[in-house]
Formats: sequence, C-alpha cells, structure tokens
Amino acid sequence: MNRTDVIQKIISKKKARKYLEIGVANGKNFFPIKARQKIAVDPKFIFSKKRRIIWMLRNFYNITSRFYEMRSDTYFANAKVSNCQDVVFIDGLHSYKQSLKDVQNALRNLDKNGVIIMHDCCPPHKAAAHPADSYNHAVSLNIPGWDRQWCGDVWKTICYLRSCRKDLKVFVLSCDYGLGIITRGESENTLSLTEDDLDKMNYDDLVKNRENYLNIKDESYLFEFLKTI
Repeated sequence: MNRTDVIQKIISKKKARKYLEIGVANGKNFFPIKARQKIAVDPKFIFSKKRRIIWMLRNFYNITSRFYEMRSDTYFANAKVSNCQDVVFIDGLHSYKQSLKDVQNALRNLDKNGVIIMHDCCPPHKAAAHPADSYNHAVSLNIPGWDRQWCGDVWKTICYLRSCRKDLKVFVLSCDYGLGIITRGESENTLSLTEDDLDKMNYDDLVKNRENYLNIKDESYLFEFLKTI
C-alpha cells in the first residue's frame, strides 16, 4: 500500500468530510483523494492549470477543493479552529522541528475523533535520513551514498510524540517510507526520551531500536486500526 491507499481507506471508513494535506507539491497524492471538502497547502504548487482541470474531470471532488499557496505555519495561523478537519496528511518539510510543529498545529484543528497521517517516518537508509532544510538543500549537501530518497529526521517527531504526549496513540505502518498514524487516546508502549535526548540522536540510534522507537506495525495492521475508528 502507498500513502494514497491508506489515506483513502481511512477517509472511507470514517466517512470523513474534511481533508487537509500539508505539502502537496505536484498533487500526485492530493488529486486522487475523494473527500467532500479538500484543502491543499504548499508554499509553491508545482502543477499546471491544465493538470488541475484534468483532475477535476477525473475526480469531481477536486472541483470544490481549496488551494492555499503558503507555508503551513501561515495557514494554521489564519485557520478557523471551528473548521475542524477529520483527516490530515502531513508531508511538508522533512525536518523534525517542522514536522512536529505541523502535527501540533494539526491537532489544534482536528476533530476529536480525527486522524493524522504523516509521511517519511521510517527512512530506508542513513543517507535518506540526513537532516536538511529542504530537498534542494539535501541535494546541495552531496550526501555520501544518497540515491535521492529523502525522509530527513521526521522519525524524531514520532519519538517525541510517543515520549511527551501520553494523550495520543501513535504508530508507524511499514509501507511507503513509513506512515505515522496519530489519533487521540491513551498511548501504548510509551518512550521516555527527553527533548535533549532527541536533539542528540541520529540515524544510528534509530537503527539500534527502530521497531520500538517507532512502534512499527505491518501494513496489514491498518485493517485492525480501521475497526477502531
């Protein structure tokens, strides 16, 4: 399964009406999603007007979609809290600090039974986990062994939430570079990492205890999860 499959299954099971995507880029994931109210946020959309029209014809839910070309911080600063989202997908800057900020902002704008999905939580190798400010920044670093797969250190956000937010259920599906699933509820198998610990940790630390740190579930676990929402 990929991110689009997982998001759509969650939306369909919840009969979710409101969907927000942070980090839309060319719309590869956003345009196929079927939800009554869709919101796209990205500092710079990289799809043409023609592509948008084509997807309106392929998926009529795109006709009423709203597009905000701005940073996620700006969007959330102006979002109406009363406009609570049912499902939020986060795939913006692949950094620990920004992905954590996006999750925290999304939680403030999430329905009480809402679901957050976060991409790139389980980097496939050390080069893909190299911290950088953006994809272009990662390119400029000439990272040894890099094959242009880049997840950054988003995985630290999962560790933070599992250590510092006892009011959240958090796990990572082992598909599509790791899909973090976040819902409200009593946490399981909590961690005891401090913010200082996380700042010092690197990919080698993750490798030593990946399954425990990320609470990794096989992709088939999605169907168990769907029974709970």
